[in-house]
Amino acid sequence: MPYTTEQLAAYRKQFTTDGYVVVPELIPAADLAELRRAADAVTDRARAFEWRQVRMVGKQFPPWTEGDDVWGVQNLMHPELAEPVFAKWYGSDDLVDVSAALMGVSPEVMQFELFNLLVNPLRKDYALTWHRDDVKANTSPEAEAAALAVKHYGIQWNAALYDDDCLSAVPGSHARLRTAAEREANLGNTDMPGGHTIRLRAGETVFYNNNILHVGKYNLQVKRRTLHGCYGAPPEGDTTRARNILQHDLGYTSDETWRASLPSKLRPMVDRLNGMRALMAGKEIEYSQDL
Repeated sequence: MPYTTEQLAAYRKQFTTDGYVVVPELIPAADLAELRRAADAVTDRARAFEWRQVRMVGKQFPPWTEGDDVWGVQNLMHPELAEPVFAKWYGSDDLVDVSAALMGVSPEVMQFELFNLLVNPLRKDYALTWHRDDVKANTSPEAEAAALAVKHYGIQWNAALYDDDCLSAVPGSHARLRTAAEREANLGNTDMPGGHTIRLRAGETVFYNNNILHVGKYNLQVKRRTLHGCYGAPPEGDTTRARNILQHDLGYTSDETWRASLPSKLRPMVDRLNGMRALMAGKEIEYSQDL
């Protein structure tokens, strides 16, 4: 469904203030069944370790090298997974338009980035620790302030294929230092003051600034198939997003046959990503976290 200028402005206001906003109906009812089918297919391959680009229980951030249970499937648009419905949705008009509005940019400058799947584990419940995606918990207040002052140039989202209450966040924490109590909870992995559970119904999408304090908790008894990804919109030549994005191994995006198979809207986005990859050639890509 197309969104009005007023709706987009209201979403952006909440996103700017709270650090997240829930948007309904970005997964059309007509596409939900096919996305669920494809999500189940790639999950089955990941759990059988026929697809090795996965997130392993016991490790929150890349690299994932060991484990016997899976909480995420990486790189859904990889040509070896052969599920074109993911590319169709990642390039859909409504998703791109809302993302552009929240970033305050034109869709024409957006950059292809990550597209993954979050799933329930099978062996035991699993919870991440409270975190900001690209700022370590033991960072000093001075370094934290410097990191938060860096222009973000991106938007991250979770889109639920089934009802999902796994994500919690602290509203407004994307734009300020942690309080003493938040820092203590962050370092000690205890209950976070002000933490709010974000409850999504199937078809809803939460957009969030990944500098927000947030956590994911996984119940093995509850089926989770939640699309998880991001776009960027950095100025030409800017590489501030490189570490957060390229740590996830996007080498497949240089495949020209794969690029040609994409919806036309996505091809310039991929070219911008590969331009950033070229700028980083020969440079070490560090990992955002040690978790």
